[in-house]
Amino acid sequence: MRNKIILTAAVCVAASVGAARTPGTVSRITPVVQAYRKASPAVVNISAEKIVRARMGLFSGDPFFDDIFPRPLVRRQSVGSGVVIHGDGYIVTNAHVISRAERITIHLADKTKYAAKVLSTDSHHDLAVLKVDPPGGKPLPHLPLGRSDDLMVGETVIAIGNPMGYSSTLTTGVISATDRTLKFSGRVEYSGLIQTDAPINPGNSGGPLLNIRGQFIGINTAIRADAQNIGFAIAIDTVTREMAGLLDFERINRVVFGASVEQKHDKAGDALYVARVRPGTPAAGALRRGDRLISLNGRRVRQTPEFVCSMMGAAAGQKVDLKIARGAKTLDVAVKLAGKPKPDGKALARKLLGLTLRSVDRELARDLRLGTDWGLVVVGIDAGGPADRLGIRLKDVLFQVGRFYVKDLERLGMILEDVKAGEELRIGGLRGNVRYWAAIRAAAGPRAAGRERTPI
Repeated sequence: MRNKIILTAAVCVAASVGAARTPGTVSRITPVVQAYRKASPAVVNISAEKIVRARMGLFSGDPFFDDIFPRPLVRRQSVGSGVVIHGDGYIVTNAHVISRAERITIHLADKTKYAAKVLSTDSHHDLAVLKVDPPGGKPLPHLPLGRSDDLMVGETVIAIGNPMGYSSTLTTGVISATDRTLKFSGRVEYSGLIQTDAPINPGNSGGPLLNIRGQFIGINTAIRADAQNIGFAIAIDTVTREMAGLLDFERINRVVFGASVEQKHDKAGDALYVARVRPGTPAAGALRRGDRLISLNGRRVRQTPEFVCSMMGAAAGQKVDLKIARGAKTLDVAVKLAGKPKPDGKALARKLLGLTLRSVDRELARDLRLGTDWGLVVVGIDAGGPADRLGIRLKDVLFQVGRFYVKDLERLGMILEDVKAGEELRIGGLRGNVRYWAAIRAAAGPRAAGRERTPI
C-alpha cells in the first residue's frame, strides 16, 4: 500500500471552544497540568481564509474528472496553530498553514484577535513567521525555545493546538523516534523530525510539542493518514537554526550591522555567541568571533528570537548598545548601524527572471480584472527568458519570491539583490483565482536586448 502522509492543517470553519476551569487541590496539579498552564497562553489559533477547489461528489479530487468537469473555486477557512516566540508579536507556525491565504487572523487564548501579516516562509523546512501588532505595544505572552538535541525515546511529550477548530486542546504521548525523514510529492523532503504517538489531528499544525517541563521542543507538522497515532514535529533546534534567515533584519530594514550570532546550549542554559563578523562593517570595530552576548539595548538576550526580533526594529543611523562577555571580561560596546542602498527591483527582475513587473493596487486590479489587489503583476516577459521558459503569462501576479511575500518592487529588490546567476528560486503566483508555486532558475547570462514581449 502506498504510504500516505498529510499535513495537519485542515480546511474547516473555526469554532472557538473553551473549557471552563475548575479549582483543584494541590495533589491534582500534575506536571502535565503545570506544563499546559505555562505554555498555553502563548499558543494561538490561526484562521486563514483560502481559495480552494470545491468538492464535487464521488469523483472529487480525481485529476481526470477535474479536467473534464472543473471544480468551482470557493473561499474556505482553514484552521491551524502557532506559537508566540517574542512579546512584540512574532509568531512561528508551519508554512503550509498559511499557504494560499488571502487573510490571516490570530486568536489568542484570552479570546483577543489580531490581523496578521506574513514576514517570511521557508517551504523547505515548513516554517513561517507571522507578525501582529498588539495595541499600545503591550507584550504578548510568549514561549521561549527549548532544545531538541537531548530528546529521549520514551519520554513524555505534550501537544497543544486547535484540532478541528477546538481551541487550546491538549494531548499527551511519548517520543516514538527521532531524526525521521518524510518525503512528500515532488521534491519536498523534511528531515530531522521528531516522531510521537501524542494524538495530532488536522488543526494541530504549527502548534508546540512540549516536554514534561513545558519546554518548547518542536512544532507539530504532519501525521500518517494510513496509521493511528504516528505524528511528526519539526525539532526546535531546526527552528532556532533557521530563525536568523527567516528574520533577516539587515535585508528587511536596509541596514548593515555586520555580525551574525549563533545560539548554543551551555550547561548554564542557552547563550548567544558571535559566529561571524564581516570585515569593514559597523560591527567589525566592536565585536569579535566568540564574544558572548549578554544584553541588547538593556534587554537580556540568550536566544536567537530575542536578538533578531529586537533588531527588526533597528534603523539606519541608530546606535545599538551591547553588553558582551569576552573571555573573563565584560564589556559595553556600541554599534551604529549603517544604511544599505535600496536595490532596483524592477531592473533585477528583468535581469534575473526576464520579467517586467508592476505593483498592484485596487485601481490596477480593477482595470486588469486581477484576482487580488496586492502583489506584482507581470506586464512584460522576455522571450526565451527564465519566466518565459517556465510558462509565466502576462497578468499573472507574483506574491512570493524565495522565502518572502512581495507587495512592491522595493521588497522584490531586497530579495533579488543577493541572488546569483543560475540560482533556483521558489515563486508563488496567481493566475485568475488559481494560485500556483513553481521553481524558477535565475538567468545565467546577460539579458538579450530587444526581446521583450509586447507589454500590457
